[in-house]
Amino acid sequence: MTVAGLAGRRWNPWANDAATLDLYRRRCRKEAEEMTCARQAAEVLGPLVGSGESLLDAGCGGGYYLWSFLDRGVELDWHGLDYTPEMIELARSELCPRAGVAPERFELGAIEGIEGRFDNVLCFNVLTNSPHYALPLERLLEAAGKRILLRESLGTELTVRYTPDPYLDEGARHIRVYHNTYPRREVVSFMEEHGFAVTAVPDERTGDGTELVVDIPHEWRILLGERREPASGA
Repeated sequence: MTVAGLAGRRWNPWANDAATLDLYRRRCRKEAEEMTCARQAAEVLGPLVGSGESLLDAGCGGGYYLWSFLDRGVELDWHGLDYTPEMIELARSELCPRAGVAPERFELGAIEGIEGRFDNVLCFNVLTNSPHYALPLERLLEAAGKRILLRESLGTELTVRYTPDPYLDEGARHIRVYHNTYPRREVVSFMEEHGFAVTAVPDERTGDGTELVVDIPHEWRILLGERREPASGA
């Protein structure tokens, strides 16, 4: 992987949200309830992956999705990537010692700078907070040797929201965050053009409905992409 596009603290919402950082720390320590979407990710990919296959958790935060896989006996060559230094430090200091994972498996960098190939790519609740899905998703598809599992806000049309977040730390609530909803059919077509067969998986948390996140509607949907032919170099 290439370290690129790191987030400057003064405009990075995830570096200015003490409440979320504390929640992530408790998840890393297994002191908080398992996320429904983390459980579902493990249940969807678990039956598909082979023992020892590699997986990249793109936009991994504290890396706690790893627990959902390990708790179900799904052991993978796990890698995490996030562009927020505080998140990578959390993964390395809190998750890794407890899960028996080498800290260097979690790297600081942006999705747009990914180099290398992984059997599996997992990206949940990340591209919705990007300026647009196309460039990061293209990089993720190039990196996915066998399959990719996505969870993003996907609807019938493009809706771009770039708004201040009133739930950030005091003094940081002017920082704007993307909360985009992308056209589902367009995203599916994009994945198909890159050589993937795409299957929609019902989102268990929302029932494929709408959920308010920081008071903004999100239409969470899950897509499983399976490469039609082995990628060169996989």
